[in-house]
Amino acid sequence: KAVVSTQSGHYGRGDIDIVDTSEPVAVLGQRLKHSKKKPKVGKKGHSDAVMSLSWNKLTQNIIASGSADCSILLWDLETGSAKECLTHHKDKVQTLCWHLAEGTTLLSGGYDNTCQVTDCRTKNSKSWTVDGEVEHLMWDVSNPFSFLAGTSNGSALCIDIRQEKPLYTIAAHDNEVSGLAMTKQIPGLLATCSADRTVKVWQISDNRPSCVTSRAFPEAGSLHCLSFCPDYATMLAIGALEGGLLMWDIASNKEFREAFNHPAVDGS
Repeated sequence: KAVVSTQSGHYGRGDIDIVDTSEPVAVLGQRLKHSKKKPKVGKKGHSDAVMSLSWNKLTQNIIASGSADCSILLWDLETGSAKECLTHHKDKVQTLCWHLAEGTTLLSGGYDNTCQVTDCRTKNSKSWTVDGEVEHLMWDVSNPFSFLAGTSNGSALCIDIRQEKPLYTIAAHDNEVSGLAMTKQIPGLLATCSADRTVKVWQISDNRPSCVTSRAFPEAGSLHCLSFCPDYATMLAIGALEGGLLMWDIASNKEFREAFNHPAVDGS
């Protein structure tokens, strides 16, 4: 399944197993004029652009959507309706991520310079203020109590939800940190990307981060996102403004292999 958000406040869900289809399986929300009114539960959806989506892998009929209307809606795919509306952010909601092991815990970040962890059963949330707009969030794949955040000021932070202050803050890039990626197959490995057209690889074991290597993609324009391949742990897929989809096998880099005691690949 694939989900695509739109600037009109609704989004579509498609089935990639169906060949040659041009229409989504379902469209959640309606085409609405931009409004200052807060969205309500039901089928109407957001009153402004949908900026972020997160599919709950533990409760697969639930999708969270974050919007420029400053709200988060929790959608039930079986009914096509929003069941809950979260309004704890004071500005646009830029990024969302469900917890990897707790299906009712949602991580969110916004233009209000806050990261929020919300228990969707009670709507109670805990907030951390960071040094800029929150561009991207992800849960730490090796620690269920920690998450990582990238900000518009080029910082990458790791926060333990049991504590009030970050475990560490990295001055990661010269521009916003638009993507973060980890893989369970290589503990302590973090990759970041940025509008500064670079990807950096970090060793973050023991909460003592250090930059292992970096690579510039000068012809690609801004880099928007990145992810490790689930079947090939060192292969990074990178989404770029100009270059489309880029690929980088970081195992071809000597500094990475030495830092993580990783075997060389053919030809490197």
